[in-house]
Amino acid sequence: MKKTVFVLPLVLLLMLPLKAQENQRPPFVEKSPSVGLAFSLIPFIYNTAEIDLDIKLKDHHWLTVAPRLQYGNGGDQEDYYFYSTYDYIKNGVGLGLNYRYFPMTRSSRPNNDGFGPFVSAGLRGLTTLYAYEGNRYVSYTDDYGNTGYYVINDQPFEDRVSQLSFDLCLGYSMRMFDILYAEAYLGLGTRYSNYTYDPIKGLDLGDKPWDTGYNGYTLAGGIRIGIYLDKYTR
Repeated sequence: MKKTVFVLPLVLLLMLPLKAQENQRPPFVEKSPSVGLAFSLIPFIYNTAEIDLDIKLKDHHWLTVAPRLQYGNGGDQEDYYFYSTYDYIKNGVGLGLNYRYFPMTRSSRPNNDGFGPFVSAGLRGLTTLYAYEGNRYVSYTDDYGNTGYYVINDQPFEDRVSQLSFDLCLGYSMRMFDILYAEAYLGLGTRYSNYTYDPIKGLDLGDKPWDTGYNGYTLAGGIRIGIYLDKYTR
């Protein structure tokens, strides 16, 4: 009991300077945000994770750095006849750069840059390794000189496919709970891939716009939810 009576006042005395320093710290002050971290939601549907870094270049002008990581089981499917190509992703990696311009940031809210309508232009590179089972045709010549072929089913294949994309979109970004933001955007995009479909293998890695082997024009868009890392400062 005596020890407790002695130690308790000592602890209180030691905490007084810390409390005083805490009271002397300046309060948080709102500032114009310049760095944000956002999650792109739609790519997760296609076995792709994308976490974006939003960087303010200057007023009205923002740059998004968007790394992508693809994941999957590499074609370990029970039913070969009902498939989606992204089920055969083994791994993949990509990087996108997206420029966004906000023309209508209100001058009455100097700390509100990066909100409202915007126009964006983005460039992305992506490479994906697909692992799947297909067909292989083997030719033969019999003892009588007749030629033909037979099919080997369940032949394993691995194809690495690369793609370059360009998107032009219109979107809107809104603030949620002060430091959070959400945005949606929609536009047109073009895809260029080094992939050429081989009907012998049986699996078309460029059939859908979200396939890495896709070539041509497509609708582009997305939904993102993020948080500003420096909305307030001391």
